[in-house]
Amino acid sequence: MKEKTRNRFEETIRKQIRKTKIVYQYEGESIPYIIAHHYIPDFILYTPLGKVYVECKGYFRPEHRSKMAAVKRLNPKLDIRILFQRLTKQNERWAVRNGFRYAEGTIPEEWFHGL
Repeated sequence: MKEKTRNRFEETIRKQIRKTKIVYQYEGESIPYIIAHHYIPDFILYTPLGKVYVECKGYFRPEHRSKMAAVKRLNPKLDIRILFQRLTKQNERWAVRNGFRYAEGTIPEEWFHGL
């Protein structure tokens, strides 16, 4: 049984529950949830090989990383690519790890052909 609480309020409640002698757990289960949102890509290129979705990113905020990873997981067949204004090693590692094609600065010529 995990006994260390995260704050004083939870600690007060933990003590109240312990006095009752009822069986309990603190943070004993993980319950998944999904919050539905819609992703709107910055640009859609209609290439000879199909659609290429281009997301332009200046500063790549942590919440945008999570969003883009979730979009990719739920839509693995979509060709979503990220165009970084300035590519950092951290962004490059993230893109590779999450299966995104990426570029820096301008759209590469081959993206216009779906390659």
